[in-house]
Parts: sequence; structure tokens; C-alpha cells
Amino acid sequence: MGVDFDKLVEKFHDWAQNYVELEELEWCAIDGKSIKSTVKNASSSSQKFVSIVTVFACKRGLVVGMERYENQHKSEILVVQELITALGLQDVVFSFDSLHYQKNWQNNY
Repeated sequence: MGVDFDKLVEKFHDWAQNYVELEELEWCAIDGKSIKSTVKNASSSSQKFVSIVTVFACKRGLVVGMERYENQHKSEILVVQELITALGLQDVVFSFDSLHYQKNWQNNY
């Protein structure tokens, strides 16, 4: 609706980093969800859509980070890795869905 998502996310991350302090070993759930209204070629195996990955601090009940991506340009796995790095999250416990289980997991996170 005319909102620049990248600018919104930038401001949101600034707010979260200044006002939300995560405790050591705090649980953060990370997951991506597609935005239904963005699906193109729905009946095709090569459909396109936009997804948003969020980092949710479970104890606080707050989203502390988010990023969007287009499925044919980036993978959720890569976006999650970049988001964790960009937010500087350390000493917290992450939960992911099975998509993020990789044979060489030591090299992924």
C-alpha cells in the first residue's frame, strides 16, 4: 500500500536493537511464511512469491528481526543466515523448522 518495506525494516531493526535486549540462552524461533497475495503462476511448479522471515523472541513475545525475499532469487536458508548475522544475535537458542536441517549443518550456522 505504498510502504517502502526496506525502509520500514531498517527502522524496525533500529528500534529492536535499541529497546529489546535478549538474555543469554533466550529462545528465538525463526520461520518464513509466504505472502498469499504475491503468488504468481499458482498452478505452475515454478510459481513465484514473496516470503517474510521473522525472528521471534519467545519469552518476550516480540519479533526482533525480519527480512523479505523472493523465492526464485534467494532461499530461506540463506536469508536466515544473513538475518542472524545482520542482527548480531549471539548466545541465544534458535529453533528452526526442518528445512534448515542440512547434512553439513556446521557450515551453515
